[in-house]
Amino acid sequence: MNSDATALPGAEGVVNGSDLPVLDRLRVALRPAELPLPHPRDVREAAARVRDLTNAERAREARALVAQFRDRPAPPADRAALLRASLHAAALAGTAAERERDAADLVALLHRAGHPGQAVAVAEVLLGDDAGSMPAAPSSSAAQPATPRGRRRGAALRPSAEMLTVIRALEGPTRTRRRGPAPSPARAAAGLRAALGALPAVRDELLEDPERELRLRLAQTLEALGDLSGATTLALDVLDLEEDAAASDGEEDPLRSAAGAHAVLARVLGRERPVQAADHAVQALETLQRVEDPPLRIALITALLQAQMAAGDTERAGFTAGRLLSLQRTLGRDEQRIAPLLAVAAQRVQAGRLDAARVPLGQAHALAQEHRDRRARLETARLEASLHEREGDLAASLGALQRMAAAARWLVDDLDTPRAERAEMLRTELSANALALCRALDLGRTGAVHVAAAEIERRARPGAAEDLPPELVWDHLVDARTALLI
Repeated sequence: MNSDATALPGAEGVVNGSDLPVLDRLRVALRPAELPLPHPRDVREAAARVRDLTNAERAREARALVAQFRDRPAPPADRAALLRASLHAAALAGTAAERERDAADLVALLHRAGHPGQAVAVAEVLLGDDAGSMPAAPSSSAAQPATPRGRRRGAALRPSAEMLTVIRALEGPTRTRRRGPAPSPARAAAGLRAALGALPAVRDELLEDPERELRLRLAQTLEALGDLSGATTLALDVLDLEEDAAASDGEEDPLRSAAGAHAVLARVLGRERPVQAADHAVQALETLQRVEDPPLRIALITALLQAQMAAGDTERAGFTAGRLLSLQRTLGRDEQRIAPLLAVAAQRVQAGRLDAARVPLGQAHALAQEHRDRRARLETARLEASLHEREGDLAASLGALQRMAAAARWLVDDLDTPRAERAEMLRTELSANALALCRALDLGRTGAVHVAAAEIERRARPGAAEDLPPELVWDHLVDARTALLI
């Protein structure tokens, strides 16, 4: 596997901003899906479309498409892909009966295809106590040993520990979404790592090799945990595996593994390698011309815009921001619009188009307030402070800095904030209070000086800022005490 983050597929020869995707390529990549999409030609294409519809939160349409293809002849692997996609749709909009029907059909398919170990593991994970009432598998001396009289037929075959570990990682999230809260990212990452470790022992017993799916899920989970290096390595591994699979069979991947891996790389490389991040975002977008998934498309364009800004590509960032502002209206839920609106506002502030930044910034602020999105409130306040600073409105800048410090303080104290992110939020809180201190001194607002100084003192107490360099905390503390003397 390719674990070198400098050897990024599709980024050969990219060394500076002039090598960013050219405008003509951007125009093609930033187009919406080619509607109306052609109807799926076979079960495998239907499985991919069902997943796209589910990701776009159109689960009822996805279930209707499943009904059209459920009885079509297809290879076992394609039919299994359709049933697994249907299970994801049922987790969002289906009834318990529909979900159990899909699970039972999947188990029966695996039995017929000669994968009894996987079948019983799927039954145990998806159906739990109901697994014992499953219809008997086709009789076979190899797949179904004789059942002693008085025992349930479902107890005739028990999956190995390795098989259960793999199947729990693959199918467990579908069951969890119906029966309780999702596991924490740390727990999910541990389960996925265990599944990858167990996979070699059971790979030959599975209908399809799930390594791409497991690695992509782990990359996304590590990204959520703040482990950007681990997420990068795994995403590169997925691209290597996808390239090998495409060379061997050339069939469409219902999981969109390549697009998912490029999306992870576009996000995690955005700060340190913005040119490569932009290239990965465009590569992912180029695979979506026949995919109607607005949340994925808008998230990719948002990552592309942020990478262009980090690379200083002002002209193309302006073009991308204009397309993003238009396309974000296609999102189904208002809270999904916050991130793209903030990205557009940031681009316009960076370009000095302050009046043009006010509308998207105001919309993002209102949505962040409505949906109580603390991270969005933090970014909104940061942009507002920058905008007011450029305008020379120190009073308005002071208010924005105070809101920024308050939002960062809440995130620092939130137990759900990952430790790596907590350190960044702590640094942001101290910086915002330090800037607020300066603005309050300039304006002669004694009360605001005391409030900012007290917040810095609180964070400078022993044990309160262990994740930051002591010298940085000491510098802020000296500034706060000096401001009180002034």
